[in-house]
Amino acid sequence: MMKTILASITLLLVTLATSGIQAQTPEKQDPEKPQTTTLDAWRTALPPQSEQTSAPATADGDAYEGEETESQVESRILDLEQRLLVALKQRDPAALKFLLADDLVVAGVNIPGTQSDKSRFIDWAQKKLELKSYSVHKTDVRVFPSVSVVTVHYKRQASIAGVASDGEFIVTNVWAKRGRQWQAISHHVSALTKM
Repeated sequence: MMKTILASITLLLVTLATSGIQAQTPEKQDPEKPQTTTLDAWRTALPPQSEQTSAPATADGDAYEGEETESQVESRILDLEQRLLVALKQRDPAALKFLLADDLVVAGVNIPGTQSDKSRFIDWAQKKLELKSYSVHKTDVRVFPSVSVVTVHYKRQASIAGVASDGEFIVTNVWAKRGRQWQAISHHVSALTKM
């Protein structure tokens, strides 16, 4: 049932993404508004007590002993989301390999080839994506026993294969807990249309 739901969501997101991603000219920044970092946006989205109640990390920084509360899982998932954006910006294949599951499903990104989605996505991120800057506007995390779904609205300045791809986007990531480690099993990006 969960696979069917994830497949349906992925198909819908692919359809939205392929029809919505267009090159856009960068908007001028309002000098009166301070630039918000991704970390600041996520910290304001979290309840204040969640940062203080998270369980201590083990040596690898990603696996926790025992059961985690919903608040601890949410905090950890937000940290992984931040690490994923940083890895994409820095074109860091080692970090991407660690954060992404081997059976990753990618939607909204046109990556030709016959490799697995994880391999193709990492190759695409290294060679074609130039994420110059980004800021997070909204973050929603839904926590389930072994899966978390994250929706992020963000604005970026980027180019894909040398073509400008600036604008506001929605990213949906599905994280699965396998053993004690969380990894992204689905990644989708689509343009945010204004109504």
